[in-house]
Amino acid sequence: MKLSELRSRLDTLQRQRWCRIVATVLLLALAGGFFGRIVSIRVNWDTDSAVLATALTGDEATTYGILLRNEGRIVIDGEVFEAPTDVMQTYLEEDGTTGEPQRVIFILLQDSIPDWAPKWLLLDTSLSWKLMVITSVIGIAIIWTGLLVSVVTLIFLGAVFSGIFALFDGGQWIGVPVAICTLLSAYLLAVRILQLLLSGSMGWSAVAHTLLWEASRTRLSLAFVVTLLITMPLLPLTLTLDAPIDQVVQAYIARSLGLAFLLSAFMMLMLGCSSVCFDIRDRHIWHLVSKPLGRFNYLFGKWLGVILLGGVMLAVAGSWSFGYVQYLRVSYLPRTTAEYLAQQDLLEDVLVARTSKRPIYLDMSGKEVRARIDELVLEDPAYQEYVDNDLPLATFRVLRKRVFDDFDIDQRRIDTLFDQTGKPWKKLHFEGLQEARELGLPMRLSFKIYGGSSDEHDRRLIGIATGEDLGEGVLGPFIPTMPQHVDIAPSAIAEDGTLDVTLVNLTQHTPPAGNDWRGPAELEPLAMTMGDRAPFAIFWLADELELGYPQGTFGSNFFWGLVVLWLKLAVLAAFACAVATTLSFPVACLVVFAAYAAASIAPWIGMSLMLYGSGGPSPESAGEYIQWFLQATVRTVASSVVYLLRGFGELQPIGQLIEGKLITWAWIREGLFMAVVWGGGAILFGWFVLLRRQLAIYSGEE
Repeated sequence: MKLSELRSRLDTLQRQRWCRIVATVLLLALAGGFFGRIVSIRVNWDTDSAVLATALTGDEATTYGILLRNEGRIVIDGEVFEAPTDVMQTYLEEDGTTGEPQRVIFILLQDSIPDWAPKWLLLDTSLSWKLMVITSVIGIAIIWTGLLVSVVTLIFLGAVFSGIFALFDGGQWIGVPVAICTLLSAYLLAVRILQLLLSGSMGWSAVAHTLLWEASRTRLSLAFVVTLLITMPLLPLTLTLDAPIDQVVQAYIARSLGLAFLLSAFMMLMLGCSSVCFDIRDRHIWHLVSKPLGRFNYLFGKWLGVILLGGVMLAVAGSWSFGYVQYLRVSYLPRTTAEYLAQQDLLEDVLVARTSKRPIYLDMSGKEVRARIDELVLEDPAYQEYVDNDLPLATFRVLRKRVFDDFDIDQRRIDTLFDQTGKPWKKLHFEGLQEARELGLPMRLSFKIYGGSSDEHDRRLIGIATGEDLGEGVLGPFIPTMPQHVDIAPSAIAEDGTLDVTLVNLTQHTPPAGNDWRGPAELEPLAMTMGDRAPFAIFWLADELELGYPQGTFGSNFFWGLVVLWLKLAVLAAFACAVATTLSFPVACLVVFAAYAAASIAPWIGMSLMLYGSGGPSPESAGEYIQWFLQATVRTVASSVVYLLRGFGELQPIGQLIEGKLITWAWIREGLFMAVVWGGGAILFGWFVLLRRQLAIYSGEE
């Protein structure tokens, strides 16, 4: 029998109701049996561990200890616990006492865990229940959508290749084939569900449904899908697992989500261009618009189909990424102090959703700006010619920028005790912390300090106090240019939700050994006394000092991060579909990829423009005038690109997830705004083009 005939018969069989019912019952039995057994093993472990702990630390502890040391075997309530006597003699004294009862308990119970049971599942029984529900729901969906044969075939092939890797001691490669086939199965299921949902009679729904079928047969889109789903399980092999666990997780989130977004964007851009362009080129659109299908419905259906397909790719890849991060979290067992600290950093800095507040900085009024400009003209010899004359516009702009820059950096700089113009400390004012006060969770002041030569090998001292009272502050070391943090109790927040934090410059004193914050300490006397080191002024950038506190879970934050990425993809898909209505496929691809690249680097271009070019034109020579003209042209074009596209490039939820920062509703609103305004505007443009374009010519001969 040929494979095609076998598959056809199996496909016919899986469509029978009785077959689906039997498969569903079998699936539920297998899922319940496997995960139920995992939970049972953990419950038995906890019960036996409690019994042994009572025996080894209770009144009869010495009796049980002597038996274990001499015979390696004890019986408690009819249950036998055994271990090698040479091992027991290592942890038990001659009188039966032990200083490591938990270690003895682990040795006695380690044989009760079967080899097939995943250790990371045993650490969290709630995860086992969640996986049982998820597995059951997905399995039932596969059975009743007619994908049972395809999914079983994929899983079987994955198991075969995994078995081959196991025979050759493939190490981390063993689970890769099964993971790849699982992701492919999830993709097939998601697409099938979308096809069922879009199988209605609405015109735009039919167009989107057709595009999904088209994408499943087109090599162009399948190449991106297969590449992504194969690469995702391979990414863990690129990680350096010897690095601190928090850095490993951050690197994986950045690589996995970055790759998923990039490949999804490329696929959507090319699919959006090819689908519309080829419909027009091959005159397929002629058969569509001649039916009761409006041209707007046609274009909207194309857009909907593209963004749904991109959303499936992003959802499958994102689910895998989130699942692997959770696996790293529950399976990591620290053995040293450094590993324990890295695990704490992972839970407190990465796998959180921390909202942040920045200090309230002052603004200068127009009158103050003008007064300071007049002072600069009088003080600076370079501007003496303008003392009694009006300032040229270009010179006025240069001085105004200088005034604003000086005022801004002065609010973020703390001078030394040698400076006579101020005190060696700075008070920062925070507002809007009512929610943090109600939550009662510790807040974290994160900062990155610069100063002196900004040497990363230099350790200096800094003091931090809440409010204006410097008598009960804390002090600790900081390393210039390195991010650091200190925890602040929520009780320091005032009833109106405000908080004052004072930073004290103590760079003249040698910091104590270690990295811990020490207090309470009298900071004012230390700040005003000489030390054994040369002090220097310290400062920070506006976006590198903030006060944060938890306001959600990593799971919900990860979900909203994927939503923001999907909204960005929706903008790209709309632009691709709109451009394809007026250009050929190669030219449309060139335009959309150029626009995507420009939007991605727009924030960097904006920063570069601050340092590009000079002041006004100089009439002294033709060469300088030509140079000014070219710079002005480049600046105008680049500024236009930045103005139009900067919002797309600045919306980077992956960076927020890596840093454990909350993706607020402002981010989601901005993504919705781009999807509705930019995406909707692009679709309206494409609709306008289709209304006025001659889509086909009928000669009467065909």
